[in-house]
Amino acid sequence: MERARLAGVHPSRLDAEDLRRPFHGVRQGVGVPETVASRALAYAERMPPRQVFSHVTAALLWGMPLPHRLERDLRLHVAVAPGSTRPLASGVVGHVVRADRLGVVALGGLRLASPADTWCQLASLLEVDDLVAVGDFLVTGQEPSGRSAALCTRSELEAAIRRHRGCRGAIRLRAALALVRYGSLSRRETFMRLDLLRAGLPEPTPNLVVSDANGVAVAMVDLGFAEYRVGIEYQSDLHRDPARYRSDVRRLERLLDAGWLIVQATADDVSADGRLRNSAEFADRVAKRLRARGWRPGARRGAPPAGP
Repeated sequence: MERARLAGVHPSRLDAEDLRRPFHGVRQGVGVPETVASRALAYAERMPPRQVFSHVTAALLWGMPLPHRLERDLRLHVAVAPGSTRPLASGVVGHVVRADRLGVVALGGLRLASPADTWCQLASLLEVDDLVAVGDFLVTGQEPSGRSAALCTRSELEAAIRRHRGCRGAIRLRAALALVRYGSLSRRETFMRLDLLRAGLPEPTPNLVVSDANGVAVAMVDLGFAEYRVGIEYQSDLHRDPARYRSDVRRLERLLDAGWLIVQATADDVSADGRLRNSAEFADRVAKRLRARGWRPGARRGAPPAGP
């Protein structure tokens, strides 16, 4: 309110119908989409320096892939160190977090828990596979597609686990870290990889670049078994666009010319929310292609390195 007065805004303007009140003393235009990001920016106007966005809120602001139930939750998670008053504002979930577990990083003018500390905080809310999907994102970013860099390294996740030793979900964190790999660009790719591993198949490499006999890059497959020249491509509904469809056909033809067998997966194998994971049927289709190329059950060769 004081800032409005200093800016010469008449008090009656603050009660106008084109403004909403996301938090006490804060006004925001009703035309602004109500998202976690917009709510965080509004709350930041009254946020004391001792408070930090954490847990689910920090994860979403960092762009971490979460289950849909959490992506749709507009509550803000805000943490303080011991000795400070827990946030009590309506629509805010307050947390008290040890200072050494609350590395603070600035992002777009907001104070957030560091990516690695945020991952550890999510252990109280997520199961192992969801933690692996977030971990894959953190050590990969969008680098395989030439876009944003990774947010942290594997060693930073290891250090964070040591700092958070004894926290809720600590056992899940250690189990998840053992399965985190560099290269995945989506939750679906992570889930498909985990399903195949648990079915006893060799571990595929996420977003593997395939080259022809002359060493020229042909395409990048979502998951690839380089030793057997078998790849997996996820076909989402986005691929129904005519131009995208034609591009996909050309890619598949180039892969076939390079001697690769391709398994195509859809939402019937792994759904967007991860609730549907038709593991047995999907794994059987992949196993058939691998056996055609010489793989035999019990041969776990070709597993990729753990990544950075």
